[in-house]
Amino acid sequence: MSKELKDSIFNSVESNFEELKAIKKYLYDNPEVGGEEEKASRILCDFLKNNGFEVTENFHGIPWCFRAAYDSGRPGVSVGMTAEYDALPEIGHGCGHNIIATAPTGAAVALKSAIDDLGGKVVLYGTPAEECFVRKCDLAREGAFKEVDFCLNVHPFGKNLKSGLTTAIDAWQVEFYGKSSHAGVAPEEGINALDAAVHFYEMIGFEKQYLKNTNIYGVFVDAGVKCSVIPDHASVKYLVRAPRMRDIRAIRDLFERTAEACCKLVGTTYKIWNNEPGNMDVVTNYTLAHVFEEIYAELSGKPMEDGVFGGSTDVGDVSHEVPAIMPCIGLDCPDVMIHTAEFREATISEAGDNAMKWGAEALALTALEVMEDPDLLAAIKAEFEEAKKDF
Repeated sequence: MSKELKDSIFNSVESNFEELKAIKKYLYDNPEVGGEEEKASRILCDFLKNNGFEVTENFHGIPWCFRAAYDSGRPGVSVGMTAEYDALPEIGHGCGHNIIATAPTGAAVALKSAIDDLGGKVVLYGTPAEECFVRKCDLAREGAFKEVDFCLNVHPFGKNLKSGLTTAIDAWQVEFYGKSSHAGVAPEEGINALDAAVHFYEMIGFEKQYLKNTNIYGVFVDAGVKCSVIPDHASVKYLVRAPRMRDIRAIRDLFERTAEACCKLVGTTYKIWNNEPGNMDVVTNYTLAHVFEEIYAELSGKPMEDGVFGGSTDVGDVSHEVPAIMPCIGLDCPDVMIHTAEFREATISEAGDNAMKWGAEALALTALEVMEDPDLLAAIKAEFEEAKKDF
């Protein structure tokens, strides 16, 4: 790795450190839930514009989404990174998105000298509403990430974790339609939609015990109103988690077959629809991840551990489009779980400041190493093409 370009990355992060800390604290003090990130988007866009980036706001027509690019105008490696900045209701930045916003922002700016010297471009995607509308999924579907050779992402956690796998998730609502009738006067005239929904709920309950490493839970949304009226509508909604997207597709087929069977039994009709957005599993590019993990372990003085991050993220959809990673950078609170008030406080601690700084440096240094080594980039792309066969 070029010492001159490496030094320029450290100097950039150091010179912007206080401003990045101030932005991180501003996001902490002004938490905005997904779809409402006006202040967060504005402060990040202003910082990037002031540092020479060309910024497209409302990118792909998504409110508070942006694309910030620094482009040499010459051939070279195209580096992608994503920033998140939505908060949780009531808890605020208990998932650490104020760090997911500022670490890659600092990294993107730090890469400017490398882009000037080596060509190519760096693109930072500001991706709102990860916690609810999973906007990276929309961007991935619309091909937004196809312009980059790979995409770097980080997530704060209690301790350093290597980039690995997350679960795929989807949400479905199953509606059953029958025919109303007076339950006491003419029950034979009715077709009970609730009966079909109950049978469906029971059958899914029986089947899910045979599905490995899955999490399927449902609740009744509509079960009728009055006992004397046979309900012509009933509804159950489910949240479904599974290791891979192909597993989700298989479970959806199970839902369809089960709903059809229940309708044949009772005489109802049905429809299944997505009542909430879902996202794919993260498929880590281990060739790329190994570069970041070595760098971050050296910077932080702590190893990147094997472990399970758990949960789901719309980074998964990015990783199905281009080579991607999502390592976890530790805030020195291994016993504190994300999505808590305690973790929110950790993001503005000294450990949170350090993780943001080391994260910015490691992201930029990882990109630099790939930019300078064509064989490494080829290996990253070859691994991705092989992984796609298993999507």
